[in-house]
This record gives sequence, C-alpha cells and structure tokens, in this order.
Amino acid sequence: MLNTVPSFTLVDQTGAAFDGGRLSGKVWVANFMFTSCTATCPRQSTILQRVQRETAADLVSFTVDVARDTPEVLAAFAKRYGAAAPRWHFLTGPVETLNRLAYDVFQVGNVDGKLEHSSRLLLVDSKRAYRSNYPTTGEESVNRLLADIKQLEKET
Repeated sequence: MLNTVPSFTLVDQTGAAFDGGRLSGKVWVANFMFTSCTATCPRQSTILQRVQRETAADLVSFTVDVARDTPEVLAAFAKRYGAAAPRWHFLTGPVETLNRLAYDVFQVGNVDGKLEHSSRLLLVDSKRAYRSNYPTTGEESVNRLLADIKQLEKET
C-alpha cells in the first residue's frame, strides 16, 4: 500500500458534483489524462475499456486540462470510449484538488497546466488504499492489473 486516497469533491462528465467517498467499498482504477492528448491517453482509455469489460471495478479518469476539459467535453470523450455509467467517471474541478491527488496521493506528477502526466494506471482497493501502479506500455502489465483487480474483488 502506498497511500490512502482522502475525501475529495470534483465534477463529473454530467456536470454533477462527484463525492469521492462514493468509491468507498469499491475497487477502482484511476488515471490522469486529457481529452485532446494524442500520445498516451488513447492507449490508457483503450486499456480502461478492457478493464470495464473484464472486471467490476469502477474507473476514474482525472483530467489534467481543466481549462478545456469541461463536463461536456469529458462526456463526449466518455462516449467515444464506451464508458459505462455509473462505473466510469471522468472528473474535472479545482486544480488544487487534482494536483493534491496527482502529486501527494498517487505521486505521478503535478496538475500545473503543462499537460504533462503519467501514463500509469493506478489501483485503489475497497478501503481507499492506493495499492499499485501499472505502466500502459506492455500486455504483461495490463494482465497483471487485471489479475490484481480480480484478486481484490474476491477480498471485498
């Protein structure tokens, strides 16, 4: 276990407030992305589609581009990747909140307007403990993520 994910409130792709507490009791996978990214974000989202198909885990995609990734833009992106409501959440909100999660909790960088972000997928257990991160560059890592999710789902 690396860190515990604290309470947070952001805005989801429907424009509604999203209380991170609703993830308590659930296994979930997070990533940091932005909708206009042409580098790692499409691959991350494709892998999350697979996670959505093969597990019961919730998925949380945090934007690093709060200026452009409005709820409407996030909703269109969610639709493009077949995000199933209410399991896959696309979140935006105050830079301070997103930065605290990225930098302090998941330790994958800053949300500072540079649009630099990690391509790793981040696994959180049902007790909100950040368990591990997985590169999105190889099939072996994706298979390990899927196996770890299934193991945590058995324990829940």
